[in-house]
Amino acid sequence: MREYHREHLGGFAPPLPSSADRMVATSSRAHFCGHVVIGDGSGRGAISGVTPRVVHVESHLELCWCLCLSVRPDIIDLREQARFDWFDEDGEVRSHFFDLLVTRNDGSRLACAIRPAIRSRGRLGRQLPRIATQVRASGFADDVRLLTDHDLDSVELHNAWILHGIRVGDQQVDARAVDVFETLSGTATLSELTSRIGLGVVGFRALLRLLRSGHLQMLRSEKITPSATVYKGSNL
Repeated sequence: MREYHREHLGGFAPPLPSSADRMVATSSRAHFCGHVVIGDGSGRGAISGVTPRVVHVESHLELCWCLCLSVRPDIIDLREQARFDWFDEDGEVRSHFFDLLVTRNDGSRLACAIRPAIRSRGRLGRQLPRIATQVRASGFADDVRLLTDHDLDSVELHNAWILHGIRVGDQQVDARAVDVFETLSGTATLSELTSRIGLGVVGFRALLRLLRSGHLQMLRSEKITPSATVYKGSNL
């Protein structure tokens, strides 16, 4: 755990740039767009989880899915607007840009199209089975997923926003949190562990960084609050 702490608190380097295969609007009067920095640490590389990089998004739904996927423990890389060339029913070559291309820690990859459920039955819904067959055959990805607003879990989304907001460390406070973590036996609430740290809200945020890294894990699937019960995770 000490080794984790020293690496986690190393010097800052910028995150990797966007790897999008097409230009993405950075501003618009018509719809939501922008960018987000995902991953742990800085451009030196991830401590655990997703490699730090800039990801451009063209809808609030894309942002929500980006945050949820970026903090899942089995995902190590996430790239946006990944181009895949496919043949339509007339043999014409067309390009589809997957909103997210996700790499898992077992090496498998998922190509994800993100749309509101109300729009998922249109042209994309008709084309996606053909595209998915060609994606799997080409080795571009192991499978294709259509992710909608109906698929988002409200608890996961709530926690993803929280864990994204505390990604920047605080050397002295994180060191105190590590000390308390190392004495943990069994379960405790985040409130109890915060009291042991003795630094108030900044100590609570340091515990959330241990949740983000997987060193702490939630006992139940619930929204992160001070009363949530945690235990030592397997990412040690």
